[in-house]
Amino acid sequence: MPKFEDVECAVCSSKNRFEVSKKGQHNIPLNLVLCKACGLGYLNPRWNAESYFDFYSNEYDSYYRPALISEINTKDPENNPIIHRLRINNLLPTDFTNVLDIGSGAGENILNVQKLFPNANLFAIEPSEESQKNLTDNGIKVISTDANSDWEKGNEGKYSLIILRHVLEHFLNPVEVLKKIQASLSNDGLLYIAVPNNLRPTKNLESKWFRVVHTYYFNKYSLTNILHKSGLESIIMKEGDQLNQHELFTIVKRSNKDLDLDISSNNYEKQKQVFMDGLKNDKKPLAILKSKLIKVLGKS
Repeated sequence: MPKFEDVECAVCSSKNRFEVSKKGQHNIPLNLVLCKACGLGYLNPRWNAESYFDFYSNEYDSYYRPALISEINTKDPENNPIIHRLRINNLLPTDFTNVLDIGSGAGENILNVQKLFPNANLFAIEPSEESQKNLTDNGIKVISTDANSDWEKGNEGKYSLIILRHVLEHFLNPVEVLKKIQASLSNDGLLYIAVPNNLRPTKNLESKWFRVVHTYYFNKYSLTNILHKSGLESIIMKEGDQLNQHELFTIVKRSNKDLDLDISSNNYEKQKQVFMDGLKNDKKPLAILKSKLIKVLGKS
């Protein structure tokens, strides 16, 4: 049984919150709240670090990526979302020196980087033992199993690209990890982040969108706040594109100046409205029937 802990808002430290839902995907209970001061979504109370690490090491793949290694696609690196978005925004350099993929899974993204930049030194942080084996078998050096470890020590200013694709929403201490990343980026290094966009969620919030492994629920306001608090700033931030309409992605650099936080109850009201409207629509008879059909067809 997982053990639980109470936490405060990672942006503004407020304990004033609104309870959104206690239901999550795979019928795993959760406690999703919104900070009334700044609008950040997060789980509270949530599993503690030990409980999460055990889940990621032993159970996560069976729930969320059962065919992970067999589904890796490196046939056309130019179609990889990270490479594609860097290129169309004129941010893809002619070469990378050192690349780190945090929460890499079995390595699809970094293996695409490897194919396009064969001379780059490639590194990963990944808790799954099966994924670690696939990474090392393909020449990727696993420097840690935990992003909360002291992996940044000795790696200051090293990485020309760090990847966080659908990983930031899983962290227990996003600011702490982002500060490690800030210290590890080279002067002209880039950080790529993609997270679910909680201002544009898909339908079936409680059976699909809300997940016990998603400890944070970002939108463009809260993601900007988290970055600024960590000494990072966006070069570009977009709410979806032709690759994924429900995704928020940003390309980030180190900042040499103090960055303001946008602590506004308006941000809270916007996010609350989206979630409440979504939950209301999910309870309509047609939506319920569609959800049941999807479950039945999925089991057949």
